[in-house]
Amino acid sequence: MNMSEYQNVKGFTYLEYCDYLQEKYGIGLADYMTKSYNPNPKCKRTKEGLIAHHKKEDTMIMLSTKEIAQMCPFEWQLKKNIVYCDYLEHLLLHILICKYPSENKVDFVSTGIGGVVNFITPELNDLYSGWNTNQVWRKNCHDRVSADKDVYLAILKQFVDIEKDNPAFEIDMLCHSLNQQYGLWDDACNKKLYAEIKLLSE
Repeated sequence: MNMSEYQNVKGFTYLEYCDYLQEKYGIGLADYMTKSYNPNPKCKRTKEGLIAHHKKEDTMIMLSTKEIAQMCPFEWQLKKNIVYCDYLEHLLLHILICKYPSENKVDFVSTGIGGVVNFITPELNDLYSGWNTNQVWRKNCHDRVSADKDVYLAILKQFVDIEKDNPAFEIDMLCHSLNQQYGLWDDACNKKLYAEIKLLSE
């Protein structure tokens, strides 16, 4: 997603953006999981740099995991409920979940925010600070967004503006490395980017 496209979609609701992406990329090529709740490789489009997002993640987190999927209606795994997106579009989807949570979401679950601060942002922090993956599928996904750091910061700014009145939110939540835990990268390598992120709260 480039900046021009982001400017056109940044005001969408979560469901409007899901519809937009399904119009852009199509619905799932196949159901995300098989009837035995195993991931279906026929659903993947990582060769194109796209990942599969569950539309119902505004209702329940981690629908790509077997344990959670088995607790939920199988309909949520159907191809009509799969949204393809690049990494920046995936980040925006999760931010829009925070802004527009489903009225039916499970009470004990804080949808959206975990995907932002625990998974997507830490990986993109590493990418935009120079980390190179040796996983082919991940490289395909990184290559699709690697030139769009300005869009990344603009999307994070939207998240900061949404969460600024949340007493549980701190800007440092966005300043983590995904790969530090694996010894492949560390927060020190991301220091310059973290300084840019912290300016978003001013």
